Amino acid sequence: MLWSRIGAVLFAVWMASAGGAQQHTHNTPATAPGSSQAAHHAFLEQERAAIERGEGFGMALPADRSGYPGPKHILELKEQLKLTVEQQATVEKLFLAMKEKAIARGKEVLLGEERLEKMFAEGRPEAELREDSFRVASLRAELRWVHLEAHLAAKKLLTAEQLMTYRHLRWGGAGHSHSAQ
Repeated sequence: MLWSRIGAVLFAVWMASAGGAQQHTHNTPATAPGSSQAAHHAFLEQERAAIERGEGFGMALPADRSGYPGPKHILELKEQLKLTVEQQATVEKLFLAMKEKAIARGKEVLLGEERLEKMFAEGRPEAELREDSFRVASLRAELRWVHLEAHLAAKKLLTAEQLMTYRHLRWGGAGHSHSAQ
């Protein structure tokens, strides 16, 4: 789901910046402004920066849209949600723990991506490339789980009324939640 979203975003960015395939010529340098390559690199840099900061970059979107709020967004909406002092303190601890784990796991993901790129540059055997690509994918899944797990924990900290308010504020009632428990 995330990769299909990323692909759709990349395509949309490419279409907007490059003007579609009709306007892209082979004479355009790969990193020239307006090229699809430049848009792709800009997206990757945004993802990298978000990972380095411990941000989710859409990794927990399915949870959030389904009524499992993220600690960061809960804190951003603390006044509207009327969090108690205890709730706010607990959500802050949850957020800091999530961010710490996400930064650590994110570093592993980025190092894994660099290693995989180096392996391709070295012309390593296909079996090694496959194994390492699965290792990196597993690291990405673990990083995603850090964010999803925080959403699961955060939902338990809010009342049914707070969850409904959150859903309305974040999604205008367009969330896909089946329960506000």
